[in-house]
Amino acid sequence: MKHLFFVLFLLCLTAELSAQLTYEKRIEFDLRDGYSGETIYESSKGFFLLESTANKLVDDQQEVKYDLYNQDLELEKTETVLIPKGMRFDEMYYNDDFVFNIYSNKKREFVIIKVDMQDVSISKTNGVLPAKAYMTDMKVLGDYAFFMARIKTTNFIYKVDLETGKGISIPISIAAYNPKKLYNENYQILEKSKEILSFTRAYPTKGQLELYMTRISEDGNIEAPLRLAGVADNNLVSVSGCRISENKLVITGTYAKKGAMSEGLFFGEVEDGTVNYIRYYNFLDLKDFLSYLPEKKQAKIEKKKAKKEAVGKELTFDYFIADHDVVVLDDGYLFLGEAYYPTYRTETYTTAGPNGTTVTHTRTVFDGYQYTHAVLAKFSLEGELMWDVCFEMFPNYKPFYVKRFIAISSQTASQISMVFTVGKYIVTKIVDFDGGILSDKKEEIMGTGNESESTKRAFSNIDYWYGNYFLAYGSQVIKNGKEKRKVYFVNKIGF
Repeated sequence: MKHLFFVLFLLCLTAELSAQLTYEKRIEFDLRDGYSGETIYESSKGFFLLESTANKLVDDQQEVKYDLYNQDLELEKTETVLIPKGMRFDEMYYNDDFVFNIYSNKKREFVIIKVDMQDVSISKTNGVLPAKAYMTDMKVLGDYAFFMARIKTTNFIYKVDLETGKGISIPISIAAYNPKKLYNENYQILEKSKEILSFTRAYPTKGQLELYMTRISEDGNIEAPLRLAGVADNNLVSVSGCRISENKLVITGTYAKKGAMSEGLFFGEVEDGTVNYIRYYNFLDLKDFLSYLPEKKQAKIEKKKAKKEAVGKELTFDYFIADHDVVVLDDGYLFLGEAYYPTYRTETYTTAGPNGTTVTHTRTVFDGYQYTHAVLAKFSLEGELMWDVCFEMFPNYKPFYVKRFIAISSQTASQISMVFTVGKYIVTKIVDFDGGILSDKKEEIMGTGNESESTKRAFSNIDYWYGNYFLAYGSQVIKNGKEKRKVYFVNKIGF
C-alpha cells in the first residue's frame, strides 16, 4: 500500500550519478474558492485525484468534490458526492485504482465511499458497525474492507463486504490466553500475496509480554499464531513483515529491552512458521545516528556511552522509528527508517469556581511528532548489519500521526535514490549498495515561474507518481509587490 502524502521511492537510474530535476508544469488554485481540506491521491498509471470538501453544507449534508487530472495536469472530470447528515469521516485507504473513505454516525451506521480513480465513478456501501466497537486502520483487499476493532478489552479484525455492507468479526485468539490479556498492536495488508499479518501482544503477568504474528488469508482463513518474542526476549516495539517467497517472510522494526520507546533496530526471518533468527542493533552502534545533534551534545553522549561500556553496561537512546517496506537485494536487504519523537505543549484554561470565582488550570497537550533524521541500512541474508547511513530530515512541520516523509518503484543493481521535501526544498540522495553516498542535493522547487513573485511560507509534500515523475504539492503564500495570495499548488517534476 502506498502511504498518503509521502512515499519513499527508488527510481530507475542510468550510470549517471547525479540526479537531474526538470520542472515540467505547475498548476495552482485559490484557497478561498469555497472548498478546503485538499488531499491528493496519485496513481502510478499517470493520473491523480484532488479531493476537497465544501465549506458550506448542502441540505445539511457535506459535499465532497473529486477532480481528476491527467499526466499533463489538465482537469478531465469532476464529480461530487453528498455525505449523509450526521456522518463524520473516520478512516481512508487508497491504491492505484480506487479511493475508499468511511463515514459513520452515533447510531453506528456507516457509508463507505468508493471512487474509481480512472473515471471518477462513485459508489456507496451502507451498513451498521458492531455496537460499542472502536474501529481504526482501514484497509481494502479485493472486495472486502478490513478494520482493527475493539469492544472493551476484546480485540478482533472486522471484515466488511463492499457489495452488501455486511460485516463479520474475525477473532484474534491465542491458546491459553484470556482475550482480556491480548492487545492488537497493528496489522498489515500484503497486496501482492493477498494476505493479512496481524501482530498481537499477550500479557502473561503484570510487566511481562509476548508478541505473536497471525496470518489471515483473503478468504478469512486464520493460521495458528506464531510467537515472535517471548517474556525473556527484547520487546518488539514496532514490527512489520515483508513476503520474500511463498514460505518465507522477513520482519523488521524497533525494539526495547523494556518500556515503549525504541532503543534500536531488529531484523528477523520467518520460514515455514518458524523464526529462523532475530538480530538486534542498538541505535548508538549505528553510524552517525546522532549526527543531527550539535557536536557538543554528540560528544557528551559518546563519553557517557564509553563509561557504560567500561563497566559492562549499555547506553540506550530512546526513539521511535517509522519504518518502510524492506527492499530485497540479491545478497541481502535494505531497511529505511525515519526517526521521530512526540512533542507536547502546556495549555492554560479556566473553569468556574465557588462564589463566582475563576480557577486557572494547566494541561499537557500533544503537539505532533518531530522528525529529525533517517537511517538506511543493509542487512545480509543472515540478518547481519553490513552498513548504515544516517542523514538529517527535520521537516518544518510536525504531523499528528505517523508519516513516511521519504519513497519504491524500481531500483538498479547498484544504487538507491531517495527524495523528500523540507519546507520549500526538495532533497535528493543517491546511495550505492556499499553504503557510499554518490549524490546529495538540495533544490528549491516551490517557485511559481514568475521572477517578480516570491514565496513566503510553504507547506509541501512530495509523492512518487509514475515513470520518472513525481508530484510536489501543498499550500504557499505568494507575494508580488504589495499583493499576497494563498494558493494550493501542484508541481510535476521529472527526475
